[in-house]
Amino acid sequence: MRVAFRSVRGRRVFLEAPKAVEQKLGDFMDATVKPHFIGRFDEIVADWKHKVEFKARKYITNDSIKLAVYPTGPNKEIWVYVSEGTRRHTIRARNAPVLAFMWGGVGSYRPKTKPGSGIAGPSFRGLGKVVGGEMHFPREVHHPGSEGRHFPEFIAKAEKDWYSREMENAWRRIIREL
Repeated sequence: MRVAFRSVRGRRVFLEAPKAVEQKLGDFMDATVKPHFIGRFDEIVADWKHKVEFKARKYITNDSIKLAVYPTGPNKEIWVYVSEGTRRHTIRARNAPVLAFMWGGVGSYRPKTKPGSGIAGPSFRGLGKVVGGEMHFPREVHHPGSEGRHFPEFIAKAEKDWYSREMENAWRRIIREL
């Protein structure tokens, strides 16, 4: 890994301590960037009944610096279903002879999030809950599928300026220290 920066005269000066730069940059990402992004993902699932946990991994290569945030734990599939959406599918009773749920009535069901809004979590008021209706006991239902919420894309777009600014400042600090 070679780090180049321009001097006042426009010549390129190459740092011969790439491992030191990579280490300092990795330390900065571990201390600042990872917790920031994991916190943003945690905000989304803060009021979910089945909590999803997140981890992050940094990738520092010759031509890019990336951070990947991914779900972990027993409920990670729920994150995938909500974030990416689902196709039409059949839901069958497995641990009981029938399914049981309320349906119909005023405001039958309202999801906690809306596709494309990029908003979720406890601050998203006015959505959620089953309201009224009658109890239904079918053996199976044909779910129409759900549209993905695409939370990672929303977070990436919302945090792009913050990430760019923080990484630029980190580069400047690291270069000054060397």
